Amino acid sequence: MPTGGQLPVLILTGYLGAGKTTLLNYVLQEQRDKKLAVIENEIGEVSIDDALVEQKAEDMAEELIVLNNGCVCCTIRGDLLKTLQDLSTKVKDGLKLDGVLVELTGAADPAPVVQTFMLDENVVRAFYIDNVITLVDAVHAIEKLDESKGDEEKGTACAQIAFSSTVLLNKVDLVDEATISGVEKRIKQLNRVVDILRCEQARVPMHKLFGIRAFDLTRVLEEQYMDEEEFTAFYKPKMDNTISNVGVRFEGAIDMHQFQEFLNSLVGDEESAKDFFRIKGVLNIVAQNEMFVVQGVHMLKNQSFTKPWKKGAVRENRIIFIGRGMQQRRKSLTEGVMACIAKPLRFNVGDKVLAKTGMAADAFEAGTVIKHWDDFNPYRIRLQNGEEVWGPKDEDAFVKRRV
Repeated sequence: MPTGGQLPVLILTGYLGAGKTTLLNYVLQEQRDKKLAVIENEIGEVSIDDALVEQKAEDMAEELIVLNNGCVCCTIRGDLLKTLQDLSTKVKDGLKLDGVLVELTGAADPAPVVQTFMLDENVVRAFYIDNVITLVDAVHAIEKLDESKGDEEKGTACAQIAFSSTVLLNKVDLVDEATISGVEKRIKQLNRVVDILRCEQARVPMHKLFGIRAFDLTRVLEEQYMDEEEFTAFYKPKMDNTISNVGVRFEGAIDMHQFQEFLNSLVGDEESAKDFFRIKGVLNIVAQNEMFVVQGVHMLKNQSFTKPWKKGAVRENRIIFIGRGMQQRRKSLTEGVMACIAKPLRFNVGDKVLAKTGMAADAFEAGTVIKHWDDFNPYRIRLQNGEEVWGPKDEDAFVKRRV
């Protein structure tokens, strides 16, 4: 345990899609000498973030605890307190830890979490808040802060900055200097004393984040014109109560082309994408042995294959949609993603077929199916002239039986 008997705690916060899990993965992989316990908070109907923690990073975490019964800033603070008490006991019993990292949901106000570290004598003796780090998305920051300002129902984004000791201004590579300067000015209006670090992919040197005793509650409260007694007794969490979520979990291999069409129907243009603050999913793509991870913020999408599915494990798809009006879309979202499950193919390898090869309605050529699910296409077909083409969909418009 560090000198003084207290373990340092990093609190990661930031609005939906700002890059918290990316930072978590980076922190766990960047440093090699620290043993960290990780506490994750999720509010969605389906737990996703535990799957998004990369395997190498997960291996670096001494403890990985997911609190998913509600938002830690209001409904499950007792769970967080018990988790901290349990960690303290484990450390006393010999667990080697150098610190604790708490990742909050994007809808959480960090202030009540800070309060949690003041409520219990054992927790006070065991931990101190080293740094409250808020991730800010440079692309969408002004829009979110405008929504949050002066609106009790949407005040989360402002509260996250107000109670932070460090702001990571993320995704600066996606905007120009004028935009970055404008965001920094807005941040300083909310918190004059906060340190702002510009970054891409949430990458910042570890020595600027951890073990620096950046968080000073007195200084934070002075910025908010509050004293500690008022903060402890009267502070009300600022939650965006207009946000809802729909989570879907199901088995079955996914047709990649079908899924991309579905995703584009949701966030393919600005008007349709504006309500989708966050899309997170871990999917089983047909004929692939690695998890496919999709992360979206409005129109921006980051998609890639990550760690292999565990041998013998059930390949369960999990996806969550977070934003405004999600509950009204529950039926269409659930049915839409379920419709992406790949159906049994009509033709076997070796079957004689006609493959679409041109734009004209009758542009079909004779060929033979030589492979299934090649580069996400249901069929790879060798034509009679020796050329090979794909059948992108298992429909007569692309591949049909040769009579």
